[in-house]
Order: sequence, then structure tokens, then C-alpha cells
Amino acid sequence: KLGSFAVQEFRLAWGLQDDLARLEERLKAINSVLSDAEKQQSKNERIRLWLHMLREVLYDAEDVLDEIECETLRREVVKTTGSTSRK
Repeated sequence: KLGSFAVQEFRLAWGLQDDLARLEERLKAINSVLSDAEKQQSKNERIRLWLHMLREVLYDAEDVLDEIECETLRREVVKTTGSTSRK
């Protein structure tokens, strides 16, 4: 998601290039570790609960990225529509 054009535009516009790049790498790493850990889940209820909570945090972070992408695309549409309607 962070590689999409809309998110790249947001990064540049808000000066968040480095922060979002780090977030992207961390989310990939977390997802990889989570997938592996879920395959090897022990019978320990605390571990399963912790993995579930971590997966929820991952989903929340992905939702934020989706919102950034939607807002960036919305602004592009408004800008394009505004420039078209003025002609």
C-alpha cells in the first residue's frame, strides 16, 4: 500500500517520506513474524492473545494507510475536477 502513487504523493506533500518508508518496512516485518508465529502457535493462551492483539495493531496501521491513500486520491479528484470546471 505504501508503494501506491497516492501514498507516494502524500509522503512528498507532507514531508513524511522517511517515516512512511520505515513504517512500511516494519509492517512487512511484523506481518512476516506474525504469520510464522501463528503457524507455530503453542497451547499457551497468553501467546495466542498477544498474537491476536498484535495482528489487530497491524490491521489498524493498514487502515491508516488506506485512509491516507483515499484522502490523497480525493484531493487529486478535487484538484482535477476544479481545474476542468474552470475552463
